[in-house]
Amino acid sequence: MNIKKNLKSFYDKNGYVVIKNLINPKEIEKIKLSLHQHINKNLSSFKGRDIAIIKNTKEISSVHNLKKWTQVKKMQNTKKIQNLAKLFLNSKIKNFGAEVFAKPAKIGLPAPIHQDNHYWHLINDKGITLWIALDNSDKKNGAVFYFNGSHKIGLLEHKLSKVIGLSQELKYKDILKYFKKTTPELKPGDALIHNCMIIHGSNSNKSKNSRIGLTMRFISSANKFNTINKKKYDAELRKVL
Repeated sequence: MNIKKNLKSFYDKNGYVVIKNLINPKEIEKIKLSLHQHINKNLSSFKGRDIAIIKNTKEISSVHNLKKWTQVKKMQNTKKIQNLAKLFLNSKIKNFGAEVFAKPAKIGLPAPIHQDNHYWHLINDKGITLWIALDNSDKKNGAVFYFNGSHKIGLLEHKLSKVIGLSQELKYKDILKYFKKTTPELKPGDALIHNCMIIHGSNSNKSKNSRIGLTMRFISSANKFNTINKKKYDAELRKVL
């Protein structure tokens, strides 16, 4: 119980937390194989925002539609994952989708600095991302970095980015100097949990090692959406696509 309290206390202060050994490395290999098979089987059916391919290559940068992947549905509904989401949201929860963010060796794209809730449009910060490392993740291959405590300042203005799969980025970055930047290093099976308001991003992957992260999103079951912001965002996204 003390471990859970310590994790929750760190999360409340910083906006993110590292969960070591959430999933057994052998199970991670099974998940990677299942994911690879799912993408290959459904590649031709992905449309628009479902998937992002790195320009002039056949390499996948991100997959945003995993509704047909039964493996991730099972994972989202396990007691371990559900209890974690309830702990950090401190409420009844609702599944809010899943995505894959890949950085192929040498050519993996950066993730622009952003807040998840600019994409989600929740009326508050009762939303989390559970980011599970399917590969080693470090500074060399584009690990996620956070600006500690930035989840407490509310939703900031964003602008269109030039990165496929992540169409928005923080518009004014001067505020970042007030926050400590941290880049957690993960092994396969380790996980991050972060608040939908925390400012974060990742660098490109110039290393020889790939980096894949599987994310599962959860929100408070009582949460509602800012429909005005969502309509504005959808209109901007259509222009990009």
